[in-house]
Amino acid sequence: MQEEAGGRAPSWLTHSLSDEARAVLWPEDLLLPDHVLDFIDRNEMAHGVYGWWFDQSLPVAPRDGCIERDGMRLLYVGIAPSKCRSINPGTRPPLKRRFQRDHLRRVRGSTLRKSLAALLQKELGLGFRRDKGGKVGMDRRHEERLSAWINQHAAISITQNDEPWRLEQELVRHGPPLPLNIDMSDHPFKLTLKDMRRALGRT
Repeated sequence: MQEEAGGRAPSWLTHSLSDEARAVLWPEDLLLPDHVLDFIDRNEMAHGVYGWWFDQSLPVAPRDGCIERDGMRLLYVGIAPSKCRSINPGTRPPLKRRFQRDHLRRVRGSTLRKSLAALLQKELGLGFRRDKGGKVGMDRRHEERLSAWINQHAAISITQNDEPWRLEQELVRHGPPLPLNIDMSDHPFKLTLKDMRRALGRT
C-alpha cells in the first residue's frame, strides 16, 4: 500500500474504499493489454472496474500522488457497463465488449484511448478526422500505431463488480489522483486534457 510521508496511510483511503477497490488499486499482478481478454474469460467477468497503469513514457500527464507499482502509475479508472444493464443471451459481457471493441481497438469508442491519442499525437504522428456528428476517429494505420504503444507501455488491473458505477464514483471522487479521468473528476489536469481532446481533428 502506498503511504504518505511518516508512514501514514494516504489521506484519501477509507476502510470501505480499500476493501472494495483493493483489486484495482493494489492488485496481486498487473495484466498486459494483450492478456486482459483471456483473463476476463477465465474469470467469467461480466461487469467490472478496471485501472490503467502507465510507465514513464507518458510524460505530459502529471503523476504526483498517483499509486505506483513496478515502475507503473495508476492514471485512469474505468467501468463496464456505465449503468445497470442486463446481459442478453448470446452477447459478449459488457466488460469484455468494452475492451475488445473500444479500449484495445478504436479512439471513437474509448474515452481513455482518445485521451492517450491527444497526449501522444506529436510523438506518434497521429492524424485525426471528425464525422458529421463531431466524433473523433483515426484511420486503421494510426489506430494500430496507438495500440502498439499501449501494448508496450501500459498495464491493467481489473475486478468483477456488480455495480461498478458506484465504485467508480468513490474512486474518482475520493480515491487517489487519477489525472486521465474526466467525468466526476476535480483533478487540475482535467481542463488541459479536455482542451487537447477538443482540438483533435480541428487543425
